[in-house]
Amino acid sequence: MLFNQWKCFLFLVFAFAATTADSSRVLELSDRFLDVRNEGQWFVKFYAPWCAHCKKLEPVWAHVAQALYNTNIRVGRVDCTRFSAVAQAFRVSAYPTIMFIKGPYDYVYTGDRTKEDLLHFVNRMSGPPVQQVTRPDSIDILKANNPIFFTYVGKQDGILWDVFYSAAES
Repeated sequence: MLFNQWKCFLFLVFAFAATTADSSRVLELSDRFLDVRNEGQWFVKFYAPWCAHCKKLEPVWAHVAQALYNTNIRVGRVDCTRFSAVAQAFRVSAYPTIMFIKGPYDYVYTGDRTKEDLLHFVNRMSGPPVQQVTRPDSIDILKANNPIFFTYVGKQDGILWDVFYSAAES
């Protein structure tokens, strides 16, 4: 009997540790985030603790953070009720607001709030702004994965290329 209770206790300890490890992948951001936002790539959820939609998104957000843990994308969240300066700096007006932040650029996510859709968005945004098409079937893949895309045919230098690349990056 005592042995079974001990096994049950150990199981609960390991189960708690596993769930704590998953949720700890999400970085709790503060006002200092404004100082480090340009350092790398960030996927950030702006939330309010009282918001029901934010609470519903929490387990999905933890899974997204776990999936992106060994990448160069940091996953965080900002409590906008505590750090209103951050919310104002990013023009957050509704909760939850999800943004991908890459240097001086920030992109608001407006799609479905599933792990798969969020990860697809991050992978698309974190990649290079311009992809070189080297095979004819690559166009078919681009059309299947992106409802809208632009093509540039020409040398990869000069004013036209610079404008195209700059527009793609922003």
